[in-house]
Amino acid sequence: MPSPKPRSRSEKSRARPASFFSFKRAQRAFGDSPSPEELIGKGVRFVKRIYALRVIGLSIGFFCVAAAFLQNPVGWPLWALLIFHGYIWPHVAYRVALSSKIPYRTERMNLVADTGFGGFWIIAMHGSLVPSAVILAMLSMDNIAAGGTRLFLRGLLGSVFGALIGLLLLDFRFAPEADLYTVVACLPMLALYPLALGKSTYDMSKKLAERSREFETVSQRDGLTGLLNRRYWESLLIEEFDACHEKKRSSCLLLLDIDHFKNINDTHGHLVGDEVLKNFSQLLKENLRTDDLIGRYGGEEFVVILQDISLREAETLAARLIEQVRQHRSSDNMLWGCTISAGLVSFHSDMEAHYSWLQRADHAMYQAKDRGRDCLVVEGR
Repeated sequence: MPSPKPRSRSEKSRARPASFFSFKRAQRAFGDSPSPEELIGKGVRFVKRIYALRVIGLSIGFFCVAAAFLQNPVGWPLWALLIFHGYIWPHVAYRVALSSKIPYRTERMNLVADTGFGGFWIIAMHGSLVPSAVILAMLSMDNIAAGGTRLFLRGLLGSVFGALIGLLLLDFRFAPEADLYTVVACLPMLALYPLALGKSTYDMSKKLAERSREFETVSQRDGLTGLLNRRYWESLLIEEFDACHEKKRSSCLLLLDIDHFKNINDTHGHLVGDEVLKNFSQLLKENLRTDDLIGRYGGEEFVVILQDISLREAETLAARLIEQVRQHRSSDNMLWGCTISAGLVSFHSDMEAHYSWLQRADHAMYQAKDRGRDCLVVEGR
């Protein structure tokens, strides 16, 4: 008999039972998405942030449960467990998380353990409505803030598990009414803990905003010279081109190339070449205006958008820059004898797009090369 034809991937997927997909969905909902290898050593700051919140929350929450215990008296073992959870557990959880291989994951387990305690206390308080609602709300806020929906769902399971343990171990009788003292004891938790959580969230969002600004700066700057990188500079050139069209503004484009730079790399090595590029970049910053947009276009080529300037003023500025390079090319080996060739082009309304402007500047710069280097060529002159 002929062997059966192997099934395609889609056929295999259709053949899998619905329970398989339900299991995979549940696994995605309750599991950690990063692999353990990616998380090793991660989460120390997370542990420290949760530690501060746990110390505040559990020390205040102690009084909520204690007031319910006074309303419905319990034995000393529950009081001892309450003292442990309120004032000892935060420090134990902190040490355990920091000493673990993956602090981030261990701390998330600690948060689930908190919800287990919460479910247990609800049973121990005989379902006293006000403190139970406060405890559940605060624990849910913790889990949502720390891990989103996944940790919240884990926390729900933890609360159910803790409640089941309470039902097995304790003599539960449903008594949802809370007296005035219990309600008053819950007020500090309602007032102070959200403030602490909000402050922690605000501090974290500030750090994230600062980090985002740092990443944005890195994405816009050339790593060696600190000037604008080519991609970001070209986006600014497009904006300037459009502004010149719409606002009839006069701007100029300056393209610069370091002469004989390849000889520097070949003779003295790339470290010296990098030093020349950094020194030249510093000269550009010192001799151009603060609002001029300076970029490294690639290799030893540099570009400058001279905003809101006449061609005559731009020519004077570029000539002064070339003279400064001549003066510094041998001083303490700052530029190792290099000069620059430059092309200068003012904006014209007949230019089709920003790249036309750039092409003209490039053409003017290569004319300077053809004329013997170490000079400036202005388009049309």
